[in-house]
Amino acid sequence: MYTPDKDYQHMLDKLNILRKQKNISKYALAKATGMSTSSMSNLLNGKTKPYLYNMLLICNVLQVPLGELLEKDNLSAVWKASCLHRLW
Repeated sequence: MYTPDKDYQHMLDKLNILRKQKNISKYALAKATGMSTSSMSNLLNGKTKPYLYNMLLICNVLQVPLGELLEKDNLSAVWKASCLHRLW
């Protein structure tokens, strides 16, 4: 039986990696999307589930297509890029 929680956590992990790569704080992301800082924090920490429209707003700010967050095999590449970015 399919449970979306694992895929949701994977999406959040990618979202947080991309946000950090672009040096965008949770506060700045909240302001850019018009969401409250507490709502953004709860969303990024997995305490609440987002509305699709909020995810589209977040993707717009991060300049990433929503589909990229949903790709399962792309996390390792994003993670490696994040690690390399920190080394430079």
